[in-house]
Order: sequence, then structure tokens, then C-alpha cells
Amino acid sequence: MKDIFLVSAFFCIQGIKKEDQPKLEKVIRIFSYVILVTGALSVFSETRLSRLISDLFKTSASWPYQHHYGSLAGINVYLPIGLMNTHLTFGGLISFIFPFYFFQVYEVWKNKEKLHLRLLYTFCFFALLFVFLFNNARSAMLGSFVSITLGLYILIFKKNEISKKIIGIAFGTGLLLILVLGTAYLQSGAVRKIIKPLFGSEKHTDSGRTFIWDSSFPLIENNPIFGVGSGSYPEKIEIARKEKSIEHKELSFFYEVTQRGHAHNDYFHLSSVFGLPQAFLYIMLGCFIVYGFADNRFSKQAMYWTIGLSGFFFSGLLQCYFQDDEVLIVFFYFLGYYHILMDKEDLIV
Repeated sequence: MKDIFLVSAFFCIQGIKKEDQPKLEKVIRIFSYVILVTGALSVFSETRLSRLISDLFKTSASWPYQHHYGSLAGINVYLPIGLMNTHLTFGGLISFIFPFYFFQVYEVWKNKEKLHLRLLYTFCFFALLFVFLFNNARSAMLGSFVSITLGLYILIFKKNEISKKIIGIAFGTGLLLILVLGTAYLQSGAVRKIIKPLFGSEKHTDSGRTFIWDSSFPLIENNPIFGVGSGSYPEKIEIARKEKSIEHKELSFFYEVTQRGHAHNDYFHLSSVFGLPQAFLYIMLGCFIVYGFADNRFSKQAMYWTIGLSGFFFSGLLQCYFQDDEVLIVFFYFLGYYHILMDKEDLIV
């Protein structure tokens, strides 16, 4: 039932008057700065930043420290989570704004803005990239990759404005970045911990996904239309998991220890809890969002701010971001912003 209040974020945005829309963009810009700054600080903070605030007014029994990666040039570095509780949640929030930082760098260099602005935006982008890599939420990275790819497609084929020279510069910058990361990989164990999972090295939670997916399929098969019902997933997955462990005795240990609070896949989870029609509606929402961008309905600036929504539906292939309250409420805010900007003639280029 609490999701009803999260969805209200979408409807709140619909009441924004046209003259107040620039204020909304300002708020979103501030949000992006908060993500960048808190992410950068948490890379070097042993203590969770949220605890530094919450401990001022209450005593918390939760674990106060961040996961230690190792040292980089003699400096201790940690898995950044910003003001959140998990790195996956923070990665999901980064994925909404990362495409904006990427395309903003493109804009300031293409328009030959003042040098200090170009350097500032470039620094901010690489700082956020640094945080994103250390955060290591691969599902969120997949979403951002899809969002940026869609944005590049629109700029090249819909707006016809990316020249061969720009592509060459981008290619050269990419090679330089790979060279820098390769050098850091050889020199630092902390960087190796970050890079290896991006190229197929298995993290300790990866195999668990297949077991929880396998346990979720019987729920979908037995309740294809209405699902098991809201709040019933933990109970039903326990039953399915134990049946699977009996069926495959040699794998019973893994069925037992696998995290099972959700299906680790938005589509499987929605199908399990609410039925296949709900998953279909969710897919259709993603298709409508992508179509809105591909149909060239937005100004470039509006597209840069909201195109992270398109990747959200791909991030959900490996993680339940649609079940994560902190990520979901931001999703609905951005969805509301997307909706009020769509089909506004004065915003179309």
C-alpha cells in the first residue's frame, strides 16, 4: 500500500505551473549535485555518511561502516553509497543523472563554451564516472549504457548534429580512458576488485540470482493472471524454494542461503506478485517512454535530464529496482517531469 504514496510523486509534478517548471529543473539539478558530492565523499569515508547525520539525533544499532576496497595511491577507498544504505540503491540513483552529465560535457565542448565551464563539466562527469565505477552496481551501469546509446542515436539520426570529428574525439577520449583504467588495474588491487566484475568475474551474489529466479518461476506458473498477491512473495518463495531443494538435493544448500526478499528481476517479481498482465503493462510503460524519446518530442536539454528513465527498465533485468522505495520515488518524479515536457511545442527543437 505504501507504493500508492510513491506513485503520488508523479501526480504532484503534474500540478506544476508552466512558469514554475524552471524551478523544478533547478531542484533536479541540485539533486544531481547532491548525488555527485555525497558519492565522491563516500569513496573516502570509512563511516556511512547517513550515520554521520542520523547519529546526531538518535542512537542507531545498524552497522556504521562502509565496505573497504583497499588503497589507491596509499589512500583508503570504500564502496560508495552516498547517503543511502546499499550500493545498489545509490547506483540506481546515479543511473538517473549519469546520462545528463555525459551529454552536458558534449554540449559545452560542441558549443565552445568558456574554457572554465568546459573543464568544470568535464571534471564533474569524470568524478561521477569514478564514483559509478567504485559503486559497481552493474545493473544500473547497464541501464545508463542503454540510456546513453539511445541519446546518441537520437542526436545522430534524429537531430543530425554529431559530426565525424566529434565521433573521432569521443573515440580518442574513450581509448585514453581505457588506457588510464588499464594502468590503474595493473597497479592497484582495489581497482582490480572494481574492474573484474564488469568483465565477467563473478561476484559472490551472482549465482544466487539464478536460484531465486528458478524458485520464482513456479509462482508465475501457478498464478499467471493475478500472481500470489501483494505481501505474499516471502511466504510463497519459501515454499517454492524448499520444493526446489528437495527436487535438487545436491543444490539444497544454495537454495537455503540465497537472499529471497525479492526476485532480483523486476519482470519476474511483478509476474510473481501481480501476474503476467502487470509485467506486460510495465513493459508497455517502458516502450512508451522510449518511443517518446525516439519520436523526437523533446528539446535536447529535456531529453538529457529524463533519458535515464529509458535505462531503468534494463537495470531491472538483474535487480529489483522497481521494488526499491528510494529509487522508485525518484523514478516517479522523473516520470512526471518527462510527462509535462512531452508534446510541448515550444520545447521541441
